[in-house]
Amino acid sequence: MNILWLSWRDIKNPQSGGAEKVALEVSKRLVADKNKVTIFTSRFSDSKTFENIEGINIIRSGNALTCRLFAFFYYIKNKNNYDLLIDEINTIPFFTPLYTKNKSVTLIHQLAKEYWFKQTYFPLNIIGYSSEAFWLKLYKKQRTLALSNSTKTDLKKLGFKNVTSYQIGLDFKPKLFSKKENLILFIGRLTYAKGPHDAIRAFKIIHATYPQTKLSIIGKGNPKFINSLRKLIQNLDLEKSVKMEGFVAQPKKLELLIKAKIALVPSVREGWNLVTTEANATGTIPIGYNVPGLCDSIQNGKTGLLTKPNPESLASATIKLLSNPKLQKTLSLNGFKWSKEFTFEKTYQSFKKIIVDN
Repeated sequence: MNILWLSWRDIKNPQSGGAEKVALEVSKRLVADKNKVTIFTSRFSDSKTFENIEGINIIRSGNALTCRLFAFFYYIKNKNNYDLLIDEINTIPFFTPLYTKNKSVTLIHQLAKEYWFKQTYFPLNIIGYSSEAFWLKLYKKQRTLALSNSTKTDLKKLGFKNVTSYQIGLDFKPKLFSKKENLILFIGRLTYAKGPHDAIRAFKIIHATYPQTKLSIIGKGNPKFINSLRKLIQNLDLEKSVKMEGFVAQPKKLELLIKAKIALVPSVREGWNLVTTEANATGTIPIGYNVPGLCDSIQNGKTGLLTKPNPESLASATIKLLSNPKLQKTLSLNGFKWSKEFTFEKTYQSFKKIIVDN
């Protein structure tokens, strides 16, 4: 098959995350199985218009919003070259049901919902929030892949008929590390919706009880937002205990996960959250907000802890865990065992059943 994958970002985009990792891992396996894959996506600073990554053709045009219009024109011009489209919905869809009939498959990791009010400004946030259900209903008859049961449930409520959930994978072999330092992590894009500011506020409370603890913040983001985090750290008098690591490559991230006891995940909503599974795979315990996505990737009281969505609850759960070595050992071991079920080969097989075998 010749497949056109429409996505607002690709793996080299500075804002890339778990969704782009899934696209890369699935696409390179499709290529290995003698399929051709082209990812049409947006441009970013100093990006190449055309690039080949691990056998995958990347075409970049427009920005994070207008790439959808450029994708439409590209497809209309080249529609006879493609057997299938994958319409990956992140916030705003590519509206492929309007111009491809039965030729497209929908991929959605999560609904935006709260993201509209955390990531965008008035009046776009009001327009987006009120329009999301309307434009998603255009897809309700499409073959759809959803990350996590939370997303599947949300889509079923909107009238989606053919939804299959899939499992995210790990690109390293889980290994249990029981010797841990007094280190707490936040790993993720540095955006308001991911909650690094809540992690810092929670750590202020944690640090008052356990002054030997340290917090490392790992991720990239808008410089203005990063400066606001630095100012918050300064205002809370945490400069000696909180380290802004910035973006780190996978080996360094794993090194920090191996050392850490806990990973804080205070997102407003997730499709799944790969960090929770990566944490489990190294014996680190994830503590996150009890919101869609995280309630799937964290088994509360078994592989990690879920809390009410506020820094005080996040801090309280962390203090409780730090004061209970037996609970730490139990959650760490359970999480490690569960993490061994997650591979990108399983992810690929889920995709293959929908986009190839059908």
